[in-house]
Amino acid sequence: MAVLAVVRHGDRVLTDGVRRVDEITDSVRRLAADMIDTMRHGETPGVGLAAPQVGESVALIVAEPPPDHEGNDAIHDGAIVLVNPEIVFSSGHEVIEEGCLSCPGPTAEVERASHIVVKAMDLEGKDVRLEVQGALARIFQHEIDHLHGRFYFDHLNPIKRQLVKARIRRT
Repeated sequence: MAVLAVVRHGDRVLTDGVRRVDEITDSVRRLAADMIDTMRHGETPGVGLAAPQVGESVALIVAEPPPDHEGNDAIHDGAIVLVNPEIVFSSGHEVIEEGCLSCPGPTAEVERASHIVVKAMDLEGKDVRLEVQGALARIFQHEIDHLHGRFYFDHLNPIKRQLVKARIRRT
């Protein structure tokens, strides 16, 4: 497929929100494949990517499953692809350093739920429900935030948020 350009912080597509996907079409499948290629082989490879990060205002995310991930739900080309993902349950918490492909450089310690349940649709149009924890829970939360126009630094207190945003502007 193709490696797409990653949109940087400050572009409105990252904050304007997304539209739901009503039907799985060839263009949705092609976008998912391009997003997987971009996540894996882009300028800065990552472990997850949301459609707004490649300039598309649709509710679609991709993620690399960690080595210990069990199950084949929503797996496409070795990556997890979720259409219209929604967190329906969360519990626990953990604080881990996070960064973002759309904000290269600065990172911050972010508190997120350690265990979540996500409902979504796969690329076959089937409803899926994934219960995940640890790294994959964090990736899903980070990417779903992008679908709602939020960044990792939005989870910080106001002073830390301003410091991170100032570092982003300098990069």
